[in-house]
Amino acid sequence: MNRRYGNAQTIGDNVTQNTYFMTKQMGDGFLAVLADGTIDSVTGAYAAILACETIAKGFVSLEDADRQLELQFARTAALLNERLYKGRQPRVSALAACFLGNRMFYRNVGDLSLVSYDGRELVIKEEGAGQLDVKGVTTLLCSQGVRQALEEIDIEKLLSGRRHPYEKAQNIIEAVNRRNLKNQRSALAVIVA
Repeated sequence: MNRRYGNAQTIGDNVTQNTYFMTKQMGDGFLAVLADGTIDSVTGAYAAILACETIAKGFVSLEDADRQLELQFARTAALLNERLYKGRQPRVSALAACFLGNRMFYRNVGDLSLVSYDGRELVIKEEGAGQLDVKGVTTLLCSQGVRQALEEIDIEKLLSGRRHPYEKAQNIIEAVNRRNLKNQRSALAVIVA
């Protein structure tokens, strides 16, 4: 089953873009990974890139997606600790969602949000892991900058309708930019339908 997806991002008031994402088509499955370096620095940007690439490249099998996500998150934490943080608490958030048929398996560590909208109800998942039925659902993976600027009702309106996920993601970031918040964090939206 091929998925439609789209993305958009803004740097906000940051000096360095510290959010990053990757997507990967795997046979009948689809993987989306989002990371936020959480600090406005080159280290934060590198941490986000390293987290996404490690999870996406290490996720090689669609079998036992829950376990694959758990293994890749542990591998990512070890690599971040070894290369960047050297024993200090890592300052990176990561969210990965693997779509298989009408199921989505996810794992989320940090300040990112997984939003599901079925046309009637908006469900927001913060930190944790699990699986959801995604038949007829639009899924948004987003950084804290999106949630900082937009209320749930705004997100619901922007996810509704039949527009392509790319256009919806662009509209979300345009709405974030229109808010013109002081100290706006970088904002990244990845939408999968």
